[in-house]
Amino acid sequence: VAGAVVLVVAVGGYQGWRTWDLNNRSAQGERFSAAVRMAGVGSIDTALEELNTLHGEAGAGYRLLSAFQNAGLQSRKGDDAGAADAYDRIANDGGVDDIYRDLARLLAATVMINSGGADQDLLARLQPLNADTNPWRHGARELLAIVAERSGDKARSRDLFKSLSEDATAPQGIRQRAGEMLAALGGA
Repeated sequence: VAGAVVLVVAVGGYQGWRTWDLNNRSAQGERFSAAVRMAGVGSIDTALEELNTLHGEAGAGYRLLSAFQNAGLQSRKGDDAGAADAYDRIANDGGVDDIYRDLARLLAATVMINSGGADQDLLARLQPLNADTNPWRHGARELLAIVAERSGDKARSRDLFKSLSEDATAPQGIRQRAGEMLAALGGA
């Protein structure tokens, strides 16, 4: 009888926890969606406040989503320095998987290129992503080619764009842009 009571209490406790967890995650999803909708109608500051609150209270998944969304909204708002800092916080968070940390590095570099960031800072961010095993290598190589062109190294820029335009593993959009840039730079 005692064993049966323990089993019933354990199953009941587990089912109660599952219901609470599901309701909690559902509420976090609703809050995240509401913040995205707010940003969509132009209430970016209000959305940023909600995302910051959600980041502090949510589980790991919505914490990461809110951090990326926060950085993107800061960039959309025109705060490139704030966006780069937000992406850097993700990139430097040891609790985040490497693939997302590298994505944050790539997005920070993109923001910095668009806002005229220093070439040395960009190179330092992008070189680790340039490895053949990195899933973000094609985006990093495209940005490295832009940095090379911007710094006056047209030959390096052409080489990178040529390599990207011929790389069958590169996403089609990157291959197409690389071909267009190669033509604009007078490459073959």
